Amino acid sequence: MKKTIIAMLSLALCMSCGSDKQKEKEPGLFDIIDGVSDLNKLAKEVEEIEEEGEKLLKATPISNEELKAILPESLVGFTRKKFSVGNQFMADVAMAEAEYENEDGDMISLSIIDGAGETGSAMISLSRLGFSRDFEEQTDTGYKKSITLNGYKAVEEKEKDTYNDSEDSKIDLMIANRFIVSLEGNNVPLQKIKKSVNELDLKALEQKAD
Repeated sequence: MKKTIIAMLSLALCMSCGSDKQKEKEPGLFDIIDGVSDLNKLAKEVEEIEEEGEKLLKATPISNEELKAILPESLVGFTRKKFSVGNQFMADVAMAEAEYENEDGDMISLSIIDGAGETGSAMISLSRLGFSRDFEEQTDTGYKKSITLNGYKAVEEKEKDTYNDSEDSKIDLMIANRFIVSLEGNNVPLQKIKKSVNELDLKALEQKAD
């Protein structure tokens, strides 16, 4: 896992350096200082991720019954139509998925992934690199950016359909540096997805991470 993280960081740094050279061939003193500061911060983050990754490697994944208890029967008026716990393709990864639908056929998908165990800890460690950075991307039809939601690091995404003026949205949250919770709305506005986060028992996941 450590080698994987280092390889990913090396690739990201090389791409970043190449981009910086194209933008400005002769960086000033403050640019150099900022660059060194960012590298030091990144190194500390990687060290912390590696340490916690080793703990997750030895941790016991949450049980299917515990995961099922966290999946609500309804979300913001949407009724749960189906759910699944466990993964037949990755037996050592504890995860749960559920789909919710309203009378108009609009859907909300919920997924929870536990970072405990060999595969789970590798997945969470790499994901934390993304959650640790502040960023914003924007297009003509939507955007994606890092946020803090209810005290959790998160990434929100919104995309508008210019043909029917509908809106698809998504929020990914990192819980206790162990669980990734994702909510995705099909023809569901971002504000409603944010409200659905409030209806999830995320504190229960935090307690499982202790």
